[in-house]
Amino acid sequence: MYKKKSYGWSQHPDFIILDILVFEISLLISYYIVGGMQGISFTRTLREELILILFIDLIILVLSDGYRDVIRRTFLKEFPNMLRHTAFISLTWIMSMVFLKIETGSLILVAYTIAIYFVLCLIVRTMWKRHLRARLNIDIHRQRRMLVVTETGRIRGLIEELMKNNFNSYRFVGVALMDDDSSLEKGNEQLTAFGEYQPQDMRVVSTRDTLISYLKENIVDEIYFDITDWSRLQDELVGTINSMGLTIHFSLDGLNFLNARNKNIERVLGNVVVTTSLGYVSGRELFLKRLIDIFGGIIGCIFTGLLTLVLGPAIYIASPGPIFFKQTRIGENGRKFQLYKFRSMVLNAEQQKKEVQEAEGQSDSLMFKAEHDPRIIGQKQLPNGKWKKGIGGVIRDLSLDEFPQFWNVLRGDMSLVGTRPPTLDEWERYTPFYHSRMSTKPGITGLWQVSGRSNIRDFDQVVELDREYIENWSLGLDFQILLRTVWVVLTRKGAM
Repeated sequence: MYKKKSYGWSQHPDFIILDILVFEISLLISYYIVGGMQGISFTRTLREELILILFIDLIILVLSDGYRDVIRRTFLKEFPNMLRHTAFISLTWIMSMVFLKIETGSLILVAYTIAIYFVLCLIVRTMWKRHLRARLNIDIHRQRRMLVVTETGRIRGLIEELMKNNFNSYRFVGVALMDDDSSLEKGNEQLTAFGEYQPQDMRVVSTRDTLISYLKENIVDEIYFDITDWSRLQDELVGTINSMGLTIHFSLDGLNFLNARNKNIERVLGNVVVTTSLGYVSGRELFLKRLIDIFGGIIGCIFTGLLTLVLGPAIYIASPGPIFFKQTRIGENGRKFQLYKFRSMVLNAEQQKKEVQEAEGQSDSLMFKAEHDPRIIGQKQLPNGKWKKGIGGVIRDLSLDEFPQFWNVLRGDMSLVGTRPPTLDEWERYTPFYHSRMSTKPGITGLWQVSGRSNIRDFDQVVELDREYIENWSLGLDFQILLRTVWVVLTRKGAM
């Protein structure tokens, strides 16, 4: 899922908070300068002015759009911007005091506050921007991975331009060439004599013939297309990439076609592009979703701890060994992470999986489900042919085995609501279309689980439900799925 970029004040809540704090501190310092410690006492007038300044600053920040490209601005560009900002605040402050009849000792207080705020804010903004740039250089695993698709003759100029406008927003994983006679060797020759903006690990990694294979085998979040001859880019190739759920940016230079459900014109790396993606989410929505995940993760981890006191001994008595089960799963766009569960199967369950799959006639299944899995702890067939469930079956029926995944939610590997993460062997057999279901962060529950759970055996139907969730995502849909999940678990609908 692609996070649609915001370019206004809402993109920088950190700068907003810092500016407001600096303004309030500046007012307190001014009161101290004018009246000493007695002047800084929290009188009614001071409290009113602190509240007033807070609203003034917020209003001006929203109306003036003063944070557009704030991280890119140098000190010389920040200086005139701060002059305009403080001038607006001064004028609005004085007008507000007159209109609201708030008493002040003198306009000297306003002058001191504005002057101190101007100096402190310049210093704080500069230091914070240095901190953000340093953090981006270190914390590269949070950067979106971008593949650049272009032609051999455009490599040098294009890559230099993209790097100049990157500001560590993206991690470039390589270049793919669309020329009919392109080769990795010829393309890499163009990167050997680069200037100061050459990425040290940038390499030509693919040609047109090997592009889909590269995307299937490597982690790529977004693709940047910039070519002059669009006849080289077959509709089939673009359609296959689009079906994988990857975010695609088309440079408008020479673009005369695009057939996609979700498309948006925006500026990426200094250029206007048409962006297509399976689903869109705003920064505000993504923040709220993560906030809900953190809250839910904390509550879930508390319940997991309580369940461990009960389930832990029961699991160990029935099948001595670890209480928790850990397995490598596939997350957003192919990222690997360790998923945790309460162990509901015997210790060598993974070694027995192939044998059970063959017995169930599901050797090639991308979603293996056995109605009576003999690997489940305590599950056995009675002489009369009926199956008896043990502690493992009870845990799975009530979905108690999923509770440790709240730790994955708290870590950020998963979300409360999303698509179920596949195993490594399942992911390796995915077609490009199936990849699209992992274009968002995996979840503990999802639309598939509340639409039939284990009763849905057709994997194509699962993928369609997952794509429907991604395309129509909203916070309201997440809450609806969470409520339906509770009902499905309590009624044991689709349990296996």
